[in-house]
Amino acid sequence: MKTILITELKKPKNYILLFFCFIYCLISLVNHYNFRTYAFDLGIYSNCLHQYGHLHKNHYPYLHNLFTNFLADHFSLYTVLLSPLHYIFGTSTLLYIQIISILFGAVGIYKIVNHRFNQPYLPEIAMIHFLGFFGIYSALAFDYHDNVISAMLVPWFIYYFDTKNIKMTILFAILIVIGKENMPIWLAFVCAGLACLHYKESSKRNLALILGGASIIYVVLIIKVVMPAMDPLMAKNGYHAFQYNILGNNSKEILYNLTHNPLEIFKALFINPYKDMPELNGIKWELYACMLLAGGWMLLIKPQYIIMLIPIIAQKVFHNDFGKWGINYHYSIELAPIIIIGFYDGLKYFKNQKIWIVFSSIFCLLTLKNSFDKIEKRDSLYYNKTNSAFYSKEHYQCEFDKREIKRVMKLIPPKANLSALNIFCPHLSFRDNIYQFPDIHDAEYVLLAKTENAYPVRGIELDDKIQEFKNSANWQTLSASKGIYLFKKAI
Repeated sequence: MKTILITELKKPKNYILLFFCFIYCLISLVNHYNFRTYAFDLGIYSNCLHQYGHLHKNHYPYLHNLFTNFLADHFSLYTVLLSPLHYIFGTSTLLYIQIISILFGAVGIYKIVNHRFNQPYLPEIAMIHFLGFFGIYSALAFDYHDNVISAMLVPWFIYYFDTKNIKMTILFAILIVIGKENMPIWLAFVCAGLACLHYKESSKRNLALILGGASIIYVVLIIKVVMPAMDPLMAKNGYHAFQYNILGNNSKEILYNLTHNPLEIFKALFINPYKDMPELNGIKWELYACMLLAGGWMLLIKPQYIIMLIPIIAQKVFHNDFGKWGINYHYSIELAPIIIIGFYDGLKYFKNQKIWIVFSSIFCLLTLKNSFDKIEKRDSLYYNKTNSAFYSKEHYQCEFDKREIKRVMKLIPPKANLSALNIFCPHLSFRDNIYQFPDIHDAEYVLLAKTENAYPVRGIELDDKIQEFKNSANWQTLSASKGIYLFKKAI
């Protein structure tokens, strides 16, 4: 038994996982340690861990003016399931989970390629190819998000579907859809693609269609029935996440535009609709270029995988917010498993096994180079290279005196209502009520600092706010050393 274990640990795939785990930790955990994680979204999710871990109804303090419950904003059950872990791993809990989930997804890629090919080294190349995908680095550089975990379960869903393990296929389908309310829509398209890939195999085709249909029923019930029932504000205002003016504001408008203005909608896949903002012109093209360099061109040989990407591309490039169009943040993570799996499925088109190794090696290297290039520079706006460039000196520097921050944070009672800058919130979210400054609401303490990295208040405006607190008779200055300010509400 011991010999088998040692042999298993010495396999190349484990060294690959360890190497990329190290890189991912340098990106994600170092950012958190240096106060480059934010209220939106790590602070939000960390507060959810606290709320569920203490068996509280999550009243969602960060967006108290819009929702009375977190699940009415995003119906994500991962934080419910993971909440006990915050007692062990603290404010970094979800960052650890996110890194582990990506590595877990890579093992799923390995299993798929190993199952579909009888070719030495190809599964290992596929793992590196996947772990080098640009969307992973963008996601790790920006906090924690549930759709990262959902995306990393997709390779396992497809693997068990391939191997006809129905119970595990259903289990992973459930785990995917509970990640977020838009994940069932994506899974339905993944299932549609699988049904097309296996249309001659009735058992697989029917399973895919059943799971896809169940996913659609689930998302309709969640958005139309469950979420409104949980939150009267959501029931009154409607589902807030649908912000796609190019498509329409409701199902009637969407159907009309699809039938009467299909060319305009098609053009919006590539063209910036905001004519007064020419700086946005290259963002969508940058996304497609990165997809092609990562092996996305192979999907032309296997167009069934394009079906799987329809909702992901649509929710990105049709959105009113241009921040979602490109390769920033976590909005490209779902592309990773589909493009990589589709690429290696497309390799079967070439019968020569040497071509498999050559093509996979070339595009693995191109993917790695492209990810590095996009860490260095990208067209997408508001990109912060410091958060991503784990190889740079600046990445390991903090703009504050960390000892001073920790000293001041200890002055805040754990049960006190707090308003803090976005960069401090993730470290202080294990409390019942916390708000992102300038939202004060019923805060008893306010934690601020002089920084350009604050949001939404920064620069001179932030300096003026700090001065107002210092001069106010309603607030007592508890600390004002080294650019860190803590104010307590006067009794």
